[in-house]
Amino acid sequence: MFREFRIGNGKIIQGDCLEVLKTLSENEIVLAFTSPPYLNAINYEEHVEKINGKKERWERKDISYDEYKEFLVDRFRELLRVVRPGGFNVVNISPVLWNGERTPLPFHFVSWMEEIGWKFKEDIIWEKTVARDRRSGVLLQHPFPGYYYPSLVAEYVLVFQKPAEKNKDNIYWFRTSKEKENNRIDLSDYQGEKSKNVWKIRPVAPQENIHPCPFPVELADRVIQLYSYKNDIVIDIFAGSGQTNLAAERAGRKHIGIEIQGEYIDYAVERINSELAQQTLCQYAR
Repeated sequence: MFREFRIGNGKIIQGDCLEVLKTLSENEIVLAFTSPPYLNAINYEEHVEKINGKKERWERKDISYDEYKEFLVDRFRELLRVVRPGGFNVVNISPVLWNGERTPLPFHFVSWMEEIGWKFKEDIIWEKTVARDRRSGVLLQHPFPGYYYPSLVAEYVLVFQKPAEKNKDNIYWFRTSKEKENNRIDLSDYQGEKSKNVWKIRPVAPQENIHPCPFPVELADRVIQLYSYKNDIVIDIFAGSGQTNLAAERAGRKHIGIEIQGEYIDYAVERINSELAQQTLCQYAR
């Protein structure tokens, strides 16, 4: 049995997402949004030990690329089963440094997803508006051709869809006019950055979250608004600190998070429950 933590309109389940997904019904999810482990970028087990004071620092975990591919493919294949036809699978992913070389993980990932049945729809760039690193400084020290290493300030947000019958190949085909009106998107700022496939969103600062690499809630907010309706089920199969759950709760969606590390779950549940309690106090104060 898996441990379940109920929060607002949803829950977070502790366990390996592959095994948890096998317990879910076929075709019940409208939107999946997640950011999977980036190969060897983070050793989550050791990071949790660091949180608990058992380690001063964590080291990267060595894993073969073939093992990593199999790990992801198995889980996204099972996710395909539980997403309804026409539903979306949105994945935040980035190239990683591996054995001294940058591995083009997002580009490999697209072909892996297509092989198991997902249909590629969109490639969105998440530009981290205040992110900086020292790579670009190499050219300052050596101002010659061949020394250009741009600062890494962007990640990919890749949109996939589960194939469906013609005329039923999107999530809006079965919605009533009333439901569409209740989910009307505010387009007052649409003609700026939102209308393009480069989204400028501030990343999460280290002191803002205990997780080592959370995507911002604003990123989840936007994905959920654009690819689901109120009361739809949104799932994050690598829930981490619950950013997707929090965004889904705010947006009036049902939500499921799956996470293996109990420390991250405790943190997520506490954050979301605290926000819900604050909302209740504000309602009583009116």
